[in-house]
Amino acid sequence: MDERDLRRLIGRVKDGRLSRRAFVQRMVAVGLTAPMAGLMLAGNGVAMAADIRSGYKPIKAGGGGALKLLWWQAPTLINPHFAVGTKDQDASRIFYEPLAAWDPDGNLVPVLAASIPSKEN
Repeated sequence: MDERDLRRLIGRVKDGRLSRRAFVQRMVAVGLTAPMAGLMLAGNGVAMAADIRSGYKPIKAGGGGALKLLWWQAPTLINPHFAVGTKDQDASRIFYEPLAAWDPDGNLVPVLAASIPSKEN
């Protein structure tokens, strides 16, 4: 598979003749990772998949009671400096607040910090 073939496949996804899933499966078959295939599509102007939960409207935020969390594996430590995965990072957030965190849009937002350093400040 060369660049011409890749551009042709991406064009088919843009035109709607090939699904994003089929494109990713083909890229995985030739040795790329699924995230890399998704980045190839995003870098070429292919829209991300639509959110199927857009019709969901929560009745009430919170509601009291116990908060139950489920991880695929139990956290092994709660020290954020030695956290080796999401399970450990999430477990440490119960006891330690970070200086900054990521919002749902992928932007860095201050938690304990007064502001996020940038070239302007």
